[in-house]
Order: sequence, then structure tokens, then C-alpha cells
Amino acid sequence: MKTFEGGLSRAADLSLIGIGSLALFGWAARGPDYYNFDEGVYAEIAREIARTGQLLTPRCNGVPYFEKPPLIYWFSALSFRLFGTTTWAGRLPIVLFGAIGVVALYWLMALWRNQTAARAASVCLATSFGYFIYARTLMMDAPLTALFVVAMAAFFSAWRRPERARPMLALTAASLGMAVMVKGLIGIALPVLAAAIAGTFSTDLRAFLKRIGWRGGLMMAAIFVAVAAPWHLLVEIRHPHAMNHYLVAGQLRRYLEGADSLDVVPLGVGAYLGATAAWFMPWVIFLPPAIATALWEARRRSPDRDLLIAALAWSFTAVAFFIVSPARLEYYALPALPGLAILVGYWWSRVELPSAAARNCFAAMLVVATLGWIATLAVAHAPIFDRLYAVLNEQYRNASGAVQPSFAELTPAVIIELIALTSAGFLGLFAVRHARRRMAFVSMLALAIVSNWAVHRGLEVMEPYSSVAPLAHDIAKTIAPNDAVVIMGPFEAAAPVAFYLRRRVMIVDGLGGDLRQGREMDAATNRYFLDDASLNRLWNRSGRRVYLVIVNGDPAADPPPPTPAWRLQEMPSGALYSNRPR
Repeated sequence: MKTFEGGLSRAADLSLIGIGSLALFGWAARGPDYYNFDEGVYAEIAREIARTGQLLTPRCNGVPYFEKPPLIYWFSALSFRLFGTTTWAGRLPIVLFGAIGVVALYWLMALWRNQTAARAASVCLATSFGYFIYARTLMMDAPLTALFVVAMAAFFSAWRRPERARPMLALTAASLGMAVMVKGLIGIALPVLAAAIAGTFSTDLRAFLKRIGWRGGLMMAAIFVAVAAPWHLLVEIRHPHAMNHYLVAGQLRRYLEGADSLDVVPLGVGAYLGATAAWFMPWVIFLPPAIATALWEARRRSPDRDLLIAALAWSFTAVAFFIVSPARLEYYALPALPGLAILVGYWWSRVELPSAAARNCFAAMLVVATLGWIATLAVAHAPIFDRLYAVLNEQYRNASGAVQPSFAELTPAVIIELIALTSAGFLGLFAVRHARRRMAFVSMLALAIVSNWAVHRGLEVMEPYSSVAPLAHDIAKTIAPNDAVVIMGPFEAAAPVAFYLRRRVMIVDGLGGDLRQGREMDAATNRYFLDDASLNRLWNRSGRRVYLVIVNGDPAADPPPPTPAWRLQEMPSGALYSNRPR
């Protein structure tokens, strides 16, 4: 079998993969500024932890905030202490976790298969749309995914090399404990379900679990509890009933009944599956033959059978877990990507060229590119397509409260992507015909890198629609220590204002969800909340300059500011007013 095994040692390979991942995610983490909702909230919590040193009780704008466990807050707060309170510093822990996940996947595949599969799988994961986006975004999903990869790699290392079983099983348990400290119960629920499904089809896995025995099981349970339990217990002691809100209302009820979060637009099952496929672009084109190969190898009991069963079970569990929940979001299946990357990486290590499957995949890329060119030209020259995009845009806005950019603003990035897709398709077909595996893979790698740039450009285009950070920068130009900053509407939708101004703000009509729970825990936070009457007094009688941020940004739907008011700036994500002119 031909492979594209190079002369590099495994250590050199691993170093290149790790450094490349850090460079890719670190470059993307520089900007744009924090988006509203999750990123803005988490950045503000981490900033307050860095300022106060209070590790037990996460606070957002001074209010106890128990939506998520604090591990990522702690890491971002440490980064703020070391590198300053900047956008990039807050995202640095996410970048590191993202790179760790890629390196761990290489470790797993090199251990179980070979360097060819390890390179392909790790590159596939690092450059897939979803992992690239969330490995530079201050959210919990990429760290959770990375910890799952570390746990799986350590578990398979213990399985493959019995002489290192105890330390590897300890690492498995510690990684799962950290996963719980990143995103709660899902950190243990997903891997347990995936292991149960894999064990149903793998007698070797069941035999290995028996070899671990009760002593090994107790050791793993003790390490898991030592990592995951202390913060939860201390919070319940310090804030009685906080865990009821965090675990029951925030996680179990959200999973079973749906979410009431302000930024949540649940997807239908078809849209959810489509989004999952989109997150795995551009490598998703190779998923059909990769799954077929994995199923064939599993049926014929090849030496790689157990790894493939685990990857299939892992991917299926991560996707299916939220299909049954009404609270399904497009990025919830992100933990499935490493499993899909294993399948595609394994396929690349096995495929012989010329190959009908490979040829069909690259031909399908050209079909997709052709359809993309037709759609792009149609939108540019046929008003009916532009109106259709506007209708879909408006429907999403009605559901989420968010304004979206026009297709024309996204067109340059789309054209670059279509050029790359077309070029990769033709080059791939040439490589397949002439049995040049390295060329075929390099064409996909080039496509993935260009696609990552296009995705990043799309995020930059989205910034005025998804972040009020520019309003905060505008306020910062003239604000004085005694000036007041007020948010009208959901605070979570304007959290970047508090972060970029490095100060707490007051809130009108923004008390909901986790803020309401936190206010009940700490009555002293009442001073951050205003009603209409107190806003009018502050606006007209306090003698202070007041900056008012209205986060919706829709003049027809926005509540009017107090009078007299001067509109200082308006953008799709919000509008800025003041009780005094510039």
C-alpha cells in the first residue's frame, strides 16, 4: 500500500501539528472583538475574577452567575493577569485547549494506526470549520471537545500499552473531571454513553474494562471526584440552592424542556444535522466513503476494529444526544468532530489511488462549487434571490433578535471560497487519476486553510451585527469616572460594553435567567438594576453624563430613551444615546 509517510519522526510530526494549530487558532483569536451573549458574558466574568481574585463565585457585572462551572473563567482570568485585559488574552486558554485537542488526536491515531492516519486526522480536525471557529472563541465547546479527545487518547493508550495503564487511566479520569468543570454534566454524560454504545459492539473493550477491575475503577472515580466535586460542594455551602439552579434548571431542565436563554434559537432536526455537516466542512465530502470503510473494517474484525467502533460510537452519541432534546443548537454536536476526523483520517491512510470513491468525492466538490457559482451570480443579478435571502434573514432575526448582514457583504469571502473549492476539485481529480496521494491531500489542506480565512473574514463582517464592542470603544473616548453607563434590554446582549469599559454598568429591563437568580443570592446587587422611574431620575436630575446603550438596534422596535436624548452612534447591534451632546 502506498502511503505518504515522510521522513519526519513522530516527535517532529507532533511538534509541527501542535505549532501549526497554535498559529492557526492564535491568529484567528486576535479579532474581531467579543460577540454579544456568550463571549461577552464569559469575558466579563473572567475580568471580574482577575480583578477581585474571587474564585468561588463567578460574577457577571457584580451579580453571581452560575450558568457554567468556572474552569475556563479561571484560565481566562489568569491570562488577563499575565497578558492584560485584552480580547486575545481572554481567548488564549481556548486556543491552547484547541491545540491540545489536535495534538491528542494525533497521539491517539499514531498509537493505534500510523503517522499517515495521525497527520490526516489531526489536520482534518484543526481545519474543519466548526473546530476552527470555536478554538478561537471564548466559549466552552472547544475545551470540552479537546478534553474528550485527551480522555479518549489516554484510555486507548492504557488499552494498547498495559504497562502504562494506571497513569493513563488516571489521566482519563482527570480529563473527564475537567470536562465537568468546563460545561457541567455533559462532560461525563457523553463519554459514558459513547463507551456504553462502543462496549455493546466490542468484546475487546468489554474485556479491557474487566481487566481494569474494581480497584482501577475506584481509582478513576476518586480522581474524577477530586477534580469535579470540590467547587460544586463549596458553592452549595456558600450559596444554598445554587446547585439546584445550576444543575436542575440550568442543565437537566434545559436539556429536557428547552432553553429560555436570550441567545438561543433552537434548530429543527434537519437543520441541526445540516449544521453539524457544515461544521465538518470541507472534510465532510469524504465522510460517506470513510463511514463505509469503517463499517466494512469493523465487520471483518480488522486490527483497527475497536478504534473504528469507538469513533463511530463517539460521533453518533455526540450528534444523537441533542436530537432528542428541544434545546439543540448548531454547535452542540462539536464533540462529534474528533470522531469524524478519526474516520476520515483512517480512510486517507487506507485509500488506494486511483480510487472511484476519491474520484467521486472530488467530482462532488466540483458540483458543489458549480452550484455555488450559480447561486452567487443569481443573487447578484436576479432580485428574486436577493429577496429570498432577505426573507430568510428577517425570519432568523425575528427568532433571535439579531440583525444579519446582507449577502452582498459576505460575497467577497464566498467568492474566495468558491475559487478555492473549484481549484481543489480539479487538482484533486488530477491527483487521483495519477495516483498522487500527497498531492490530493495537500489540495484539501490548501482548501481548508483558504476556507478558514474565508470563515474568519465572515466573522469580521458579522462583528457590527453581533457585537456592541464598537459602542463601548466609542464611549471610552469621552467617558469620565463619574459618568454612568446604562444598558437598556438584556444585559447579556451588551456584556462587551462592561468588559471593554472595564467597569460595571447599570441595567434597565434586563433582569432575566441567571441574572435574576444571582440577584436573589446577593441583595447588594440591587444597585445595578434600574426601573424606568430611576432611569429618568438619573438621566435628568443627577447632574451626571449618562450613556445609554439600547442593544436591539432596531429603531422601530427599540424602546425610546428618556428625553432629551442625543443619538451618538447607531449600528445593527445597538444604538448609543446620551443625555448630553458631545
